[in-house]
Amino acid sequence: MANNEKQETIIKAALEVFRNYGYSKTRMADVARKAGVSYGLVYHYFGSKEVLFDTIVNMWWKALYGVLEEQKSSTDDFPKKLVKVVEFFFDTYQDNPDLISIFVTEVSRSSIYRTSRGLEKFKRFFALCEEIMKQGQDSGFLRKDIKPHYLTYIFFGEIEAFISILVLGKEPLNKSRKNRAINAIIQVFLQGARG
Repeated sequence: MANNEKQETIIKAALEVFRNYGYSKTRMADVARKAGVSYGLVYHYFGSKEVLFDTIVNMWWKALYGVLEEQKSSTDDFPKKLVKVVEFFFDTYQDNPDLISIFVTEVSRSSIYRTSRGLEKFKRFFALCEEIMKQGQDSGFLRKDIKPHYLTYIFFGEIEAFISILVLGKEPLNKSRKNRAINAIIQVFLQGARG
């Protein structure tokens, strides 16, 4: 995370520039111009476009891992745990649409981030989700004849489909629509996976 106000300004500008131009077409000069700082200052803090991009992506992963770790250790009933995970994605769409857009277009779907280091981030995400799915099976809430990693893929696939439609269509999301979408994801998942 950024250490000072200038870094925060650069990150905020970079979020918008990466969203608008994509990783491959973004130049550090574009970020500097958007942030209203010198080109050299962007390099001083981040060193390269890759470091700046990784800083942004790591913000995403840190927040997502935090939610998953919290739900893994939560004593809430299983459906509520799932709701909290889905809410994270929709709340990020509402609060920081540039960040979720970068996740959808540049991390989840792009080969730019498919390095061994980038794939490790996904593996950790899936491992945490699998632990939560295993809890659902152990509690008797989810059926046990479907492996936890398949349940994770199905659950994440539902979330990603909804979020991708919102991001790619630049669709608005009010509280009512958000609640309906979250309910739909949870109900569809649980009706097919419930034991």
